[in-house]
Amino acid sequence: MRGKARIYGPFFRFCRSLVCLFYPPFRVLKEENIKDGAVYLLPHQNLFGPFIMLLSFPKEVRTWMLDVFLDQKTCFRQYRDYTFTKRFGMPKFVAAVIAYGASLIIPKLMRSGGGVAVYRGSKNIVKTMKESVELLKEKQSIVLFPNKDYTNTADDMSNLYEGFLFLEKYFYKETNKHIKFIPVYVNKKKKILVIGEAIRFRDGISFNEERKFVLVQIQEAFRELAEKWGA
Repeated sequence: MRGKARIYGPFFRFCRSLVCLFYPPFRVLKEENIKDGAVYLLPHQNLFGPFIMLLSFPKEVRTWMLDVFLDQKTCFRQYRDYTFTKRFGMPKFVAAVIAYGASLIIPKLMRSGGGVAVYRGSKNIVKTMKESVELLKEKQSIVLFPNKDYTNTADDMSNLYEGFLFLEKYFYKETNKHIKFIPVYVNKKKKILVIGEAIRFRDGISFNEERKFVLVQIQEAFRELAEKWGA
């Protein structure tokens, strides 16, 4: 572990060490592109992205995750009423039993892993932005997974939510500096994580205009990484 700050708690580190015994971390390429106080972006790939990033990345990061997974009661309802029933088609009684067991572990693991609550579709998203800005000011890094279709197992990043780019607006207002947005490409077959080069907003251009440009730059960066490191 590089750096001084410890983000991950003992429970998370224990679980990660246990997983590493059965699933070795991916090799990280272009480590020179890793920066403190950056926002790392990679495809969700139906949980594979978060799993492999937290398993393999050589620095501890703060992960954006839905707020429901950080509380036992809301986690239980999410698993019972959606994940195990609507997605996996389980009978509700069976789903409830499994959801209860999972909800005793997952929130504890996510909190120990330094999760940042994301309040999607709520005014509380401002809390996410403010907390994230404070973390970035402290030189901690954040990882998020902006795919609109998080169940897509491919490495496609063409269809993204744009909301995360508002972090720049909050951060620049407080620091007069630009955030480093860094794409991370995942190749399952080669078992590698490739760290892309930082993408920043440019000076002297309105936020609304520039965020459209930056989004295209991010998508193009992923396309180039896939062309170079894919297959």
